[in-house]
Amino acid sequence: MEVEEIKVPLRDVRKTIKEFYEEDKWHFITVNAVDLGGKVELKWFFSPYGEKERFRVVVSEASYDEEIPTITYLIPSAWISEWELADLFGLNVEGAKTGLFLEPDSPKAPLRRG
Repeated sequence: MEVEEIKVPLRDVRKTIKEFYEEDKWHFITVNAVDLGGKVELKWFFSPYGEKERFRVVVSEASYDEEIPTITYLIPSAWISEWELADLFGLNVEGAKTGLFLEPDSPKAPLRRG
């Protein structure tokens, strides 16, 4: 398996993805987060169509109060992963709404440490 990680500052995430992403060549898989305590590590996963074991991962870190840039301008289907981050981590993702994944009486940001 080949995994290429591209570490960038949060402000450069969208620009970095835009530089390589072509919708007929790359499959957007998801964006996920890992709570590091006081901040999160974010990873946007891509794979070239037709290649099962090759991945490109854009990696960045953000504090809880930073706005996470949306990539829906480039990849409209990314909204679902972005809204999941907003619900499950309580992150401020540009344009994302909350309440899709959690019931109103659910604990807020259940995957967030602190």
